Amino acid sequence: MSKKKIFVILLIIAVASAGYFLFKWSRGSSAAWKFIPSNAIVVITSEHLQDSLYVATEADLDIKRLPLLDIASDNLSLLNLLTPDKKKLYNFLKGKDLSYSYHPRTSTEWGVIMYIPISGDEESKWLGSPQHASIRALHHTFQDHRITDIIDNNSRPLFSYLIKDNFLILSYYGDLIEDAVRASSLNISSFKLKSQFASMSDSQYGTSLYIRNEAWKSVVPTGGSNGTFNEFSKGFPVLQDFHIENTIKQGNLSLKSAGADAPDYYLTKILKDIPGAPFAGHKHISQQTSFFYRSSAVDKAAFKKAFLKWHKGYKSEAWDKLYYHISNESNLLIDNLGSELILCQLEENNSISDGKILLAEFSNYDKLRPVLQKLAKLSTQETNVSADQYQGYDIYSIPIPELPSGLYGPMFSGFKRSYITYVAPYLVISNNSQVLQNYIVDYENQITWKQSPEFDSVLTNTKSEAQLSLIVNLRKAQSRTDNVGTKNYPDFTSKIESVLVQCHLEGDNAYPEITLVPKKRQTASKVLNRTFLNIDIEWPVIFDTELAALQNPVDGSSEILLTDQNNNLLRTNNLREGKTETIAKLNGPIVTAAYKVDFLNIGRQQRIFATSRTVYALDEDDFTRVTTFTGSLPSGEDISALYAIDGGDEGSNRFIIKNKSEELFLWESVTKPVKKLNYSTRFENIQGPVVALNQIGNRGFIVTQKNGKIYLLKENGTVRPGFPVDILTRTESAFTWTQNLASGQPELVGLSVSGEVIRIGLDGRITSRKQLIRPEPGSKFRTVFDRNSLDWILIRSLNSKTAIITKEGKELFEIKDILPNSVIQYHFFGVDNRFISIKSGNYTTVFDMTGKRLGDKAIPSEMPVQLTYQPGYYKLLIFSRSEKKIQVWSVKLR
Repeated sequence: MSKKKIFVILLIIAVASAGYFLFKWSRGSSAAWKFIPSNAIVVITSEHLQDSLYVATEADLDIKRLPLLDIASDNLSLLNLLTPDKKKLYNFLKGKDLSYSYHPRTSTEWGVIMYIPISGDEESKWLGSPQHASIRALHHTFQDHRITDIIDNNSRPLFSYLIKDNFLILSYYGDLIEDAVRASSLNISSFKLKSQFASMSDSQYGTSLYIRNEAWKSVVPTGGSNGTFNEFSKGFPVLQDFHIENTIKQGNLSLKSAGADAPDYYLTKILKDIPGAPFAGHKHISQQTSFFYRSSAVDKAAFKKAFLKWHKGYKSEAWDKLYYHISNESNLLIDNLGSELILCQLEENNSISDGKILLAEFSNYDKLRPVLQKLAKLSTQETNVSADQYQGYDIYSIPIPELPSGLYGPMFSGFKRSYITYVAPYLVISNNSQVLQNYIVDYENQITWKQSPEFDSVLTNTKSEAQLSLIVNLRKAQSRTDNVGTKNYPDFTSKIESVLVQCHLEGDNAYPEITLVPKKRQTASKVLNRTFLNIDIEWPVIFDTELAALQNPVDGSSEILLTDQNNNLLRTNNLREGKTETIAKLNGPIVTAAYKVDFLNIGRQQRIFATSRTVYALDEDDFTRVTTFTGSLPSGEDISALYAIDGGDEGSNRFIIKNKSEELFLWESVTKPVKKLNYSTRFENIQGPVVALNQIGNRGFIVTQKNGKIYLLKENGTVRPGFPVDILTRTESAFTWTQNLASGQPELVGLSVSGEVIRIGLDGRITSRKQLIRPEPGSKFRTVFDRNSLDWILIRSLNSKTAIITKEGKELFEIKDILPNSVIQYHFFGVDNRFISIKSGNYTTVFDMTGKRLGDKAIPSEMPVQLTYQPGYYKLLIFSRSEKKIQVWSVKLR
């Protein structure tokens, strides 16, 4: 072939290709922009929402039930009223690109218009005169357009539609159809969504969304603790497009953007010219995190220059107060800032409602330490509350409201008081001292994302180096109290583990992306939520008062401790074979609850329990050598209860011991003898557990008596001024503490037997009384704590009925036909893994917090069961005693 012919062929190919791509580009979006009214807040185009099956990921996520898309899918059901012939309707919709536009009608409601292409006269004919026994068709004229109004046989309006330019335009609301007529008839200038996206080709996608940023408010509530999301979303484009590929792949589902104008937001301005940095901080992120926000830049010097330029013109009251106290030394807090800022909103429990951890990459902490000491002392009016130590970490308390916001901008608000420490390479700031202590415990015990099966790969992909990122743990996020009343997405939340929202900035352009990460382990239906007996351990006589089932919080491994007739302590940690091994010699059987905590503060857990005369701490090293530490009561009375508390030397755990004479003792360390907690007060009928209040400046112990007298003891055991408080009614459960949302400070809270929730300030004054609903006169209320006193739940009981209720009084579920002398236990393994067990007679049933029974059979148990949870396998282990056997049962939860 001659060179001339080759040149001609190549030229033809080039021209054809250019013409094809020009055609693809020029045809623009398949959305029916011509008809869409200008107040549209969401526009969707899809050729699959009408499909019976539209799923993605190995979890078979129903895309039609995703937020925003579900509204369009639901509106399609209106077409069923046009014809009873399902085959005709199927053929009418098959393979067509359908458009949907959402229009605000009230602050919480949208109206939807559907735009469906019509192919040929036959479709126009039956649409012009629909035949269905359940409807009647009326007509009215608007601007020379014939609009059909569908009503039911009782003359109630159902929907309206218009046929125009080979489109069926249909909506619940007739006025929206008239708006569509106006949009197509009048010379109205293009509205923002149309002007931004109408020329964009989306034919290669299965589904496309065009939205105004404010539309996300309907999906993610922006009030309360989620106000952070509202601020974070300002870093994303005002107008956004997201596209789902036509070919659905396994693995993560990504909604990608073709890009839009970057918003006018301070973080965007700082980061827009600097690429994002890979994420490497998994070991610093606690598994308690429900919302994770991150901004990052790879070039630290460029980030610092842009950040300091912005901060120079930034005005805030917090910065002014900071400068007032330490003058030019305040610049140390920003001059040594790195290029990564992380904000973690932690899971809620009944004591902490809005816990936040801010991680600011920081260098030269040694130079900053004396400045923080100075700042804490100068800004704090109270004595002995400005600084503390916890597990070897400095903690500084600084009462400057919104200090992080003053340092790093409005994205980092919600800190009425700041508690600061340093965990290299991050300066760690929290809005609650208990939250900061919990974070340190999780970091030291490696209960972090690095060990999490759900998050061990999120954000580590170097191709996803966006400057702004948000990860939402759906299971934890949906349990937040300020989400009560928002719309539920059961298919979405049951199949998706986390949502990753990112924004990649390139100059004046922003490219948002949403990635849905499915749950990694999918259990077969024949195994899911079935009860299996793992092992039987022959144990003819049980000597222990309680079952001692313990769990390693790092790897989730479980074991059970038992004593024999010779007071040998035996351990079973092989839950397949059930073999036991002797690990220690005791002076009696176990009579209290057993714990596994780092009592020695050496980086591994010890087993803690008590016999009637001695409290034991058993440490096992890496070579399986067991060392026994003991403590005895100075009174010589028998031990009746053992409670784990925190706040010991350098932050280690401590233990409160109660004897049969209702005296309390404190075991702080294996190197210190057990000491009596209080010498001046004789307690009566203590309602367990004794709860520790462990916040800087507010340390102590909460002791509750059955007669309604509430004591708050100081660290030295003396009664705090203003206490005891007499609530003038009986209580059958312990008072605890909770975070006051207004002040951010702790207050005591408890429940009377008649259902009155009582809050007490730290000065001993009753601040509020709230009566919970008491449906029947004989109803009794009490608070049930989990074994480790990490969380609590409220119980309402009467005869054979028991209801589980939240601290706000909302009933979660009720169980009936419970036998007398039943035992109700609360098991807390994180806010997304909470369970209730009810022992009725010689059987125990386990429920989740919705009232769903876990497992397909009740567990035989002659004594209260113990539960452990293995997060890596989503498996619940249930330890029971039945018919001269110790049994271990398992239930796979997901």
